[in-house]
Amino acid sequence: MILFLDFFDIEAFVPFNQKFMFDLTWKGRMFYLFFVWLLLLESVLDWEIIVEKQSAFKNRFRVILTCIFAAVPTLYVISVNFFGLDQMILSLGQALQIGQDFINEAWPLSVEHLILLLFFTIAIWLAYGLIGLRSLSISLSLLAGIVVVYLVDTIWPYGTFVPMQLLAVPTAAGATALLDLLGYNVAMSYSSLALSPEYGAMPLMRVGPQGGPQINRYIGWPCAGVHSLLLFTLIALVFFKKTTIPKDRKIIFFLFGAAGTYVANIFRIASFFIIFVHYGEQAANTFHDSYGELYFVAWMIMFVLFVASIQSGKIGRFVSAFRRSQKVSEANAVLSQQTKPLRTVTVPASTRRGVLSRRCEFI
Repeated sequence: MILFLDFFDIEAFVPFNQKFMFDLTWKGRMFYLFFVWLLLLESVLDWEIIVEKQSAFKNRFRVILTCIFAAVPTLYVISVNFFGLDQMILSLGQALQIGQDFINEAWPLSVEHLILLLFFTIAIWLAYGLIGLRSLSISLSLLAGIVVVYLVDTIWPYGTFVPMQLLAVPTAAGATALLDLLGYNVAMSYSSLALSPEYGAMPLMRVGPQGGPQINRYIGWPCAGVHSLLLFTLIALVFFKKTTIPKDRKIIFFLFGAAGTYVANIFRIASFFIIFVHYGEQAANTFHDSYGELYFVAWMIMFVLFVASIQSGKIGRFVSAFRRSQKVSEANAVLSQQTKPLRTVTVPASTRRGVLSRRCEFI
């Protein structure tokens, strides 16, 4: 239903009608699609366990509760768009002193994600118990991480949430170093003093072509991809809990994945400024809102495949085969150097005739 209302621009919240929210990864609804994909994947992988351990259909009252909680998100969407619940949500945001830049779009979107997470989780628990929650834990962790990030950025916007904002400084510094390596005219400055109570303290990056004008942008913790580290942590912890990987390997894999997430964030910030310099602000904002998060998604897929390859032994077998081929090549090279080629001796014709004549006399 949300997809239908969003596509035809008939939602009660006006900002939602100005763009297709399912195109946006940051403060949008594209992660709903990833959530559904992960949910279906986990359901297929653990289908027998989920069905065998289901407990909802053994109790009629529990069946009714499951249906009610599963229907609440749909009823919420209908009430918001057709029965005036949107005004109550805005009033609640005003009571919580949500900023004017966030109350009409980010706040309703955060509440929407929160409602979906709470009631969907309760419905799964009622239907399938703790087994169901464990089986679907990765998709639920993704949605929970998005809810936390959206709410924190809405209530404490820009750089006002200091614990996460501090992590943006090294990421911005890494992006500055990368752009400098690529030949751009770049500089970064940071002061721990807040720009204002509304914005907090944020690093400032200045980027431009060599000899050309620079563009200035402050880097908040969401722009620096700090939320990607949070999502990676949640998903990785749940993923490792569902596996039998030894503890020491889990630590190594986690550190490797966190470092890869950090590098992906550096590339994302650098890509934003490169697009801004060469293609303009609108193209850069489109990348920021829609495509930048795909760096993290791509890295997570590669990380899971890497861990799976290591654990299955495929990479180890490949390395062993490669080493064996190298040793065979080296052995063949040594043999070719030690073995001398046979020399061909040409006997003159006169000598051959003399030998033949002597052989005939002997006979």
